[in-house]
Amino acid sequence: MLTLARRGFLQGLGVTAGASMVPLIASAQTRRNVVVGVQRLPENISPGRDTSDFTVPISYNVFDKLIELDFQNQMAPAPGLATSWEIKDHKEITFRLREGVKFHNGDTMTAEDVAFTYSKERRESDGPVRLSQFFSNIAEVHVVDPLTVRIVMDGVDPILEQRFAMWSGEVVNKRAYLAAESYAAWALNPVGTGPFKVDSLNTDAFNLIAFDDHWRGQPNIASLKFVEVPEVAGRIAGLASGDFDMITVVPADQIDTIESYGDIEVVGGPGAKMRILIFNQGEFAHPMMKNVHFRRALSLSVDRQLIADALFAGRASVPNGLQLPSFGDIYDASYPKPAYDLARAKEELTLSGYNGEVIDYPLLPNVIDTEVAVAEVLAEMWRGVGINVELQIRENWKQITKAHHSIRNMSATMVWQDPATVLWRLFKPSVIKGRGWGWENEAFISGGKILEENPDPVARRQAFKTMMEEWETNDPMGIVLFQEVWLYGKKKDLDWQPYTLPYLDFGPANI
Repeated sequence: MLTLARRGFLQGLGVTAGASMVPLIASAQTRRNVVVGVQRLPENISPGRDTSDFTVPISYNVFDKLIELDFQNQMAPAPGLATSWEIKDHKEITFRLREGVKFHNGDTMTAEDVAFTYSKERRESDGPVRLSQFFSNIAEVHVVDPLTVRIVMDGVDPILEQRFAMWSGEVVNKRAYLAAESYAAWALNPVGTGPFKVDSLNTDAFNLIAFDDHWRGQPNIASLKFVEVPEVAGRIAGLASGDFDMITVVPADQIDTIESYGDIEVVGGPGAKMRILIFNQGEFAHPMMKNVHFRRALSLSVDRQLIADALFAGRASVPNGLQLPSFGDIYDASYPKPAYDLARAKEELTLSGYNGEVIDYPLLPNVIDTEVAVAEVLAEMWRGVGINVELQIRENWKQITKAHHSIRNMSATMVWQDPATVLWRLFKPSVIKGRGWGWENEAFISGGKILEENPDPVARRQAFKTMMEEWETNDPMGIVLFQEVWLYGKKKDLDWQPYTLPYLDFGPANI
């Protein structure tokens, strides 16, 4: 069956679905220079390799994708560098490219650039490991004509459209990429089609300048500067003094401090990201972690709403499972929120035979927002039902990864607006084995194969429900804590809006 995807979306200059994607207008004489204080800078700008929360916000301004997400319409796919696309049998997608798009080096984008972006040559080269991971099922890439590309997958792909709308799908300039001495050299001077081009990338600051030939129109600010300031107090002081126009990673307990000033404010809220816990059952975990009753007791004794309200000033929310409404037809609004039941927790603990053994929970401070504070509250909740969890501060991830933990936390970002984005991507058997987590659940695996291979929404919805029940309730591999919040401080006169993904969009459609 041949399906026509998004035909008829506005194909004019930069106009797509949703008001947020219509360019605003500012004269060159009034364009301001914007400085952003960030908690951490990446080593470079490398789409296809680094998809962390401190890289993606910056790279979003340098690159574009074939399909973009409309943040005013439940993150629905909308035209980007492609004006339209056709999907055939969930195995093949043909893109019609936007004409006249310019790269930062002056080259005009053609099908050759797009085909190279997703080519086996680039996917399997040194560098873009995430591209290889997210697009490993591409079998063939064909240039049909200068503005048409056909991509064939190696089997049915139910999330084919979503795959090209998310990070690692950014289109690169073929000539500049191949001319670079190495991947590292290219990542320090990358060439994209985004509204800003790289001026300089230094260890303490990244400098971008407006790309006035951007296909959506001229950006409404002249330049962007991202400055690394690890300490919250330093970022807030810089915002209050006027050194920064905006800052990232604002803790909820600092909202009142920022809003006590007259000219700055806090914006943001729940994002497409969940804070979860992992219950390791591998060889390095405490033996009690293999006991299903013990893991159920860990889950039932957590008051998630209390954590969301107390630590995030009411801006965080507790989701009903590892899902978001943006999952569309697969989203199950009737699925219940995680249970908090101390009586049942104590019953499960009795059944487990637990006898007060110390359960380790290693973590890193200042990597995930409020990580230590959340862990401290969790430890107290578990102590309340008789579970002895010891928090252990580590110096680096190597001391936690490879399953050297019993409990650990994790941030799970919705890479695709589909159930496969978290549950199957992060907990499929190959990942479980690679991480050494020692969990195997046949019902979960069967459901995951349906998510991966079956495009029927009814079958996928039921499979997803079964997977959620197994993962968090029946045979807990982990639990959902809350939907994370992205909070930013900014000057009130900066007309900028946050998204539910960590993109810092300073393009003509959002400022």
